Amino acid sequence: MVLRVATGFDARFLAKSTLFRNPISRLVMEAFGSIPIYRAHESGARGGDASRNDASLARCRAELAAGGAMALFPEGVSHSDPQLRPLKTGAARIALSTEAEHGGRLGVTLVPVGLYYERKALFRSSVLLVVGEPIDVAPLLADYRRDERQTVEALTETIDARLDEVVLQAESRDLLAGIARVARWTSDEGSHDLAAQHQRARDLADAYARLRARDPARVESIAAEVRAYTRVLRQMGVRDPWALELAPLRPGALAAAFAKLIVAAPLAAIGAVMGWIPYRLAGEVAKRITRDEDVLGTAKLFAGVAFLAAAWGLEATAAGFAWGAGWAAPTFLIGVATGYVALRFEELRREAAEAWRLVVLRAFHHQTTQRLAERRRALADAVASGLRDADAAPM
Repeated sequence: MVLRVATGFDARFLAKSTLFRNPISRLVMEAFGSIPIYRAHESGARGGDASRNDASLARCRAELAAGGAMALFPEGVSHSDPQLRPLKTGAARIALSTEAEHGGRLGVTLVPVGLYYERKALFRSSVLLVVGEPIDVAPLLADYRRDERQTVEALTETIDARLDEVVLQAESRDLLAGIARVARWTSDEGSHDLAAQHQRARDLADAYARLRARDPARVESIAAEVRAYTRVLRQMGVRDPWALELAPLRPGALAAAFAKLIVAAPLAAIGAVMGWIPYRLAGEVAKRITRDEDVLGTAKLFAGVAFLAAAWGLEATAAGFAWGAGWAAPTFLIGVATGYVALRFEELRREAAEAWRLVVLRAFHHQTTQRLAERRRALADAVASGLRDADAAPM
């Protein structure tokens, strides 16, 4: 969905065939025009029947020939691992075979894309779409006609290299999360520019790998300080240490945060009453549909829309019978509006609580906030020094 919204292309996705078995997940897949791919270990008795994949790949080629866009995970699976898995050759085969079928006239282009989330599990979290250098397929046709297998493998290696340039990777999830945190903490003046944070995180990941090979003790020392600093921030309820160093929060801004919370509370309560059961039901149904973490969010979205719309419709119908037909439409609209406020309420509560916590820390724990700021600056200096030394190190 992020890809479609950000690029404006109605890209069709390749999806594993098991997602088409359940009626609800099938509805989700078909809503995005997804094309099923059959994998032997998931396809039951017909796992060895290649004809079904031949038909799916033919649909991919037809879509590209018609000027459409395809989106696929070249690793053969969507996942949340901290590193790319070995790539399959499917993307290269589809691109090369499509271009070859039309004599190199289509201009098929492969575009590597990566997603960088500010906080992936958070509702309404910011996300950065990182677009890499495109790969033109037509110039490879001569090699493809001479040696299909070798050309496919070479293109797959090129795709892998281009993805490495746009996807932030690390050895473990903890290390990946730590690099992202340090990138935020040590950026210039607490910049919230995700593009700048992503680039700095990439620089840090590269420097970490190079410096660890030369001076592991130094890297471990910086990592230990990051872990200790993280624990202190967590104990104090501070998510963004930059907030302790920037200009103090204006009283008007604090009052506005609490005013929003007070105004939203009764509306959120109404929304919760009207939508809590279908909202919870949607989550449970989505979990039964798929255990795939990356598909789960989409399944919850579609199930939530369906169940909430049905619930609001029933409530509107009941209101029409109880108070007259004129109440039906307003009741439905109230359900939609207050449901959105209920979703936003936790976000508003968290913002108000963090604002109040920062005010209290500044007012009553001034020395503590100063020490935290000094530790952040010392950490930033250590990281900057490590970056310089890693850049100066021979490759």
